[in-house]
Amino acid sequence: MKRIVVVLASAVFLAALAPAALAQNPPYGTKTINQVSQLRALTPNNSTVFVATKGFYVGDATACNVAVKGAQDTSAVTLTNVQPGAIYPFSIIQLLSSGTSCASVFGLY
Repeated sequence: MKRIVVVLASAVFLAALAPAALAQNPPYGTKTINQVSQLRALTPNNSTVFVATKGFYVGDATACNVAVKGAQDTSAVTLTNVQPGAIYPFSIIQLLSSGTSCASVFGLY
Protein backbone atom coordinates (compact mmCIF):
# COMPACT_ATOMS: atom_id res chain seq x y z
CA MET A 1 0.00 0.00 0.00
CA LYS A 2 2.86 2.38 0.86
CA ARG A 3 4.47 1.71 -2.53
CA ILE A 4 1.29 2.63 -4.39
CA VAL A 5 1.03 5.91 -2.47
CA VAL A 6 4.69 6.74 -3.20
CA VAL A 7 4.29 5.93 -6.89
CA LEU A 8 1.10 8.03 -7.17
CA ALA A 9 2.71 10.93 -5.32
CA SER A 10 5.73 10.77 -7.66
CA ALA A 11 3.49 10.71 -10.73
CA VAL A 12 1.51 13.74 -9.52
CA PHE A 13 4.73 15.62 -8.76
CA LEU A 14 6.19 14.89 -12.22
CA ALA A 15 2.94 15.83 -13.97
CA ALA A 16 2.99 19.19 -12.19
CA LEU A 17 6.56 19.86 -13.43
CA ALA A 18 5.95 18.83 -17.06
CA PRO A 19 4.39 22.13 -18.33
CA ALA A 20 7.26 24.18 -16.89
CA ALA A 21 9.85 21.87 -18.43
CA LEU A 22 8.18 22.06 -21.86
CA ALA A 23 8.00 25.85 -21.69
CA GLN A 24 11.75 26.04 -21.12
CA ASN A 25 12.64 23.44 -23.75
CA PRO A 26 10.25 23.63 -26.70
CA PRO A 27 10.22 20.43 -28.76
CA TYR A 28 11.40 22.15 -31.98
CA GLY A 29 14.13 24.36 -30.50
CA THR A 30 14.00 28.15 -30.47
CA LYS A 31 13.07 28.73 -34.12
CA THR A 32 9.45 28.90 -35.18
CA ILE A 33 8.77 26.87 -38.28
CA ASN A 34 8.05 28.93 -41.44
CA GLN A 35 8.68 32.24 -39.70
CA VAL A 36 11.18 34.98 -40.41
CA SER A 37 14.17 35.03 -38.07
CA GLN A 38 16.12 37.92 -39.59
CA LEU A 39 15.50 41.20 -41.46
CA ARG A 40 18.08 42.88 -43.69
CA ALA A 41 17.89 46.18 -45.54
CA LEU A 42 18.23 45.58 -49.28
CA THR A 43 20.01 48.17 -51.39
CA PRO A 44 18.98 48.31 -55.05
CA ASN A 45 21.95 47.35 -57.22
CA ASN A 46 22.08 45.84 -60.72
CA SER A 47 25.07 43.60 -59.98
CA THR A 48 24.63 42.47 -56.34
CA VAL A 49 23.20 38.97 -55.89
CA PHE A 50 22.29 38.04 -52.31
CA VAL A 51 21.15 34.92 -50.49
CA ALA A 52 17.56 34.04 -51.44
CA THR A 53 14.99 35.66 -49.16
CA LYS A 54 11.77 34.13 -47.82
CA GLY A 55 10.04 37.35 -48.86
CA PHE A 56 10.44 41.10 -48.71
CA TYR A 57 8.84 44.06 -46.93
CA VAL A 58 8.27 47.52 -48.42
CA GLY A 59 8.46 50.32 -45.88
CA ASP A 60 7.87 53.34 -48.12
CA ALA A 61 5.05 55.79 -47.37
CA THR A 62 3.51 55.61 -50.85
CA ALA A 63 3.09 53.02 -53.59
CA CYS A 64 6.23 52.37 -55.62
CA ASN A 65 7.81 49.95 -58.12
CA VAL A 66 10.23 47.11 -57.37
CA ALA A 67 12.42 45.36 -59.95
CA VAL A 68 13.39 41.94 -58.60
CA LYS A 69 14.90 38.69 -59.78
CA GLY A 70 13.38 35.58 -58.25
CA ALA A 71 15.44 32.75 -56.80
CA GLN A 72 14.52 30.44 -59.72
CA ASP A 73 14.24 33.13 -62.43
CA THR A 74 16.67 33.95 -65.23
CA SER A 75 15.36 37.47 -65.82
CA ALA A 76 14.06 40.31 -63.65
CA VAL A 77 10.43 41.31 -63.21
CA THR A 78 9.13 44.75 -62.23
CA LEU A 79 6.29 44.76 -59.73
CA THR A 80 4.29 47.97 -60.12
CA ASN A 81 2.08 49.71 -57.56
CA VAL A 82 3.71 47.88 -54.65
CA GLN A 83 1.83 48.96 -51.53
CA PRO A 84 3.56 50.41 -48.46
CA GLY A 85 3.72 48.26 -45.34
CA ALA A 86 3.09 45.07 -47.29
CA ILE A 87 4.98 41.81 -47.01
CA TYR A 88 5.47 40.01 -50.31
CA PRO A 89 6.15 36.24 -50.07
CA PHE A 90 8.50 36.09 -53.06
CA SER A 91 11.93 34.51 -52.71
CA ILE A 92 14.26 36.99 -54.44
CA ILE A 93 18.03 37.04 -55.04
CA GLN A 94 18.38 40.49 -56.58
CA LEU A 95 16.86 43.96 -56.15
CA LEU A 96 17.66 45.96 -59.26
CA SER A 97 18.26 49.71 -59.17
CA SER A 98 16.88 50.16 -62.69
CA GLY A 99 13.12 49.98 -62.32
CA THR A 100 12.99 50.23 -58.51
CA SER A 101 11.50 53.41 -57.06
CA CYS A 102 11.04 52.08 -53.50
CA ALA A 103 13.62 53.45 -51.07
CA SER A 104 12.94 51.18 -48.11
CA VAL A 105 12.98 47.45 -48.91
CA PHE A 106 13.86 44.75 -46.39
CA GLY A 107 14.66 41.09 -47.06
CA LEU A 108 13.00 38.53 -44.81
CA TYR A 109 15.23 35.60 -43.87
